[in-house]
Amino acid sequence: MFQSIWVNALIAGIISAFSMPLGSLTALVWTPKKRILAFLMAFGAGALLAALVIDLVGSTREKGHLLELVIGSILGSLFFIFVNQTVNNAGGFLRKPSTTLAHLTEQERCRFTQSSSRLKRIGLFQGLSHALRKQIAQVLLVGNYPQETILYRQGDPSESLYIVKQGKVGLLDPQTNLTALKTIEVNEIFGHLAFLTGSPHQTMAVVKENCQLEILHRSDFEELLEVSPELLKRTEQTLQQENIKDYLYQRHRLSLEQIKDWVTLSLRMLQEQRKIESAVKIVQKKTDFLNLARRIRRFPVFSYLPQEDLENIADRLVYRERSGGHVFFQPGDFSDRLYIIAHGEVEIVYPSHLQKAPLVLTSADSFGELSFVTGAFHTVTAIAKTDVGVWTFRKQDFGEMLQQSTHLEKGVKQFLEQPKLKDYLETRQQFESTKAAEWVEQALNSMNAGQLIPSATRMASMMSEHKDVPMAIWLGLLMDGIPEALTIGAHIITNPVSPSLLAGLFISNYPEALSSSEGMRQQGFSIPRILMMWTSIMIITGILAAVGSLVFADVPESIISLLESMAAGAMLTVISETMLPEAYAKGGSIV
Repeated sequence: MFQSIWVNALIAGIISAFSMPLGSLTALVWTPKKRILAFLMAFGAGALLAALVIDLVGSTREKGHLLELVIGSILGSLFFIFVNQTVNNAGGFLRKPSTTLAHLTEQERCRFTQSSSRLKRIGLFQGLSHALRKQIAQVLLVGNYPQETILYRQGDPSESLYIVKQGKVGLLDPQTNLTALKTIEVNEIFGHLAFLTGSPHQTMAVVKENCQLEILHRSDFEELLEVSPELLKRTEQTLQQENIKDYLYQRHRLSLEQIKDWVTLSLRMLQEQRKIESAVKIVQKKTDFLNLARRIRRFPVFSYLPQEDLENIADRLVYRERSGGHVFFQPGDFSDRLYIIAHGEVEIVYPSHLQKAPLVLTSADSFGELSFVTGAFHTVTAIAKTDVGVWTFRKQDFGEMLQQSTHLEKGVKQFLEQPKLKDYLETRQQFESTKAAEWVEQALNSMNAGQLIPSATRMASMMSEHKDVPMAIWLGLLMDGIPEALTIGAHIITNPVSPSLLAGLFISNYPEALSSSEGMRQQGFSIPRILMMWTSIMIITGILAAVGSLVFADVPESIISLLESMAAGAMLTVISETMLPEAYAKGGSIV
């Protein structure tokens, strides 16, 4: 009898998981549209949910094991969440879009909690109420920056203040040939003196160690001033402190009389308009830019923007005049800004293709746009052919605007999907075709998740942070199948495995494998490797079902009900945490 039970469990386990390699094979020849895949996933989730209710919850309830049902469901859910989090932290969240989405959401929740706690240790925000710190934490943007990234230079507009979450930032002093002025470490703030005085930066900020920054933009700060008398009062007190006056006197050479007048004017503007008056003006030529913005070539995203967004961008631009012969950048330079020509000519030289004639750009042309968006190093030289006037748009400001403007986001997504960007990564940055496509996909996914566009040149190192990603992904996929295997093993002892349970498991596994296989292909997994992973999981599912039937053979029915309830709780968590969110993200109301 025992032999027939474990053999039946083995066969039932393999049948329930056979749709996994079947789904991966389907992915090789068919890439379904998102709404079709969403329908399949929602259908599979519904089938599995029905099977759980009828065959597990229903049978347990009929036996009168309600306490086991409640306790088991909760324990199964909690256990799945714990193991899932452990595997995800090792890179297993990459196994499918739904787990990636859930992982990013959880990271964002933790970030918010940590940010609120971090603010109370920073001078400007010390003593503020918990409710206000929560409001500030909600508007903080997060950016990850590699070593040697230039966050701002002398003369750049100060539209943001920065808090170091991880890593280190070095401040360099242009007044002493860029000698080190200070090192900013975790939980310290910088850029705030320029931010609070509305004046251009007078130092240069360079990332010393790969760092993560939290960023408070001026527009968000001013919106908080509108609704928070507490923050307004703290800002007024800060503007009257001696360190603000010393900064304007020593760095901007303002006289004591000018500083006094500025403080008086700023306090009045704070009361009347909830805005800080700029102590030192920056040349921006906003009107000229706005007249030109919708005609900018080579980076056409500005043509998508409403007037309000264009004005916000104009507020962040810096205008500079350069003499003929000025070198804007050379191959190997880090791309931290986009250039837009107001007048004059700029020549683009291709050092690696000297036989190629230089490209001459004129008014309304942008340059450096491909390396600017991808975060790659420059591969060409840009030289002023004549005296020129250019606007510069910093990468930092671009990232912040991208998270604030849906119109800019839409335009950039269309730019990312253009063939010329993929061709640039392949021909100029020496990316393999699959890696170039993978970066574009990652960039779009990051934007959809509200994150900054990842640097193309850091993509390999980002992946290497999780060296055991293939194993973590395999463990994650296996983990999703363990509850159903044990369910079959435990269930078959007291009842034959019903067709409805097998059908529910089979149907739910198919779209999950179909979706995950496509995601694994985008992660660079080979087709044989994907098929081998799913096949091995199918076999292990059968083995686990057989083992479960042997281990639980002499166990009391109440324990069987508890085990079935634990499996039901785990599978219900899989449905609600991964299957349905992914289906909704792909197909919306079709779920």
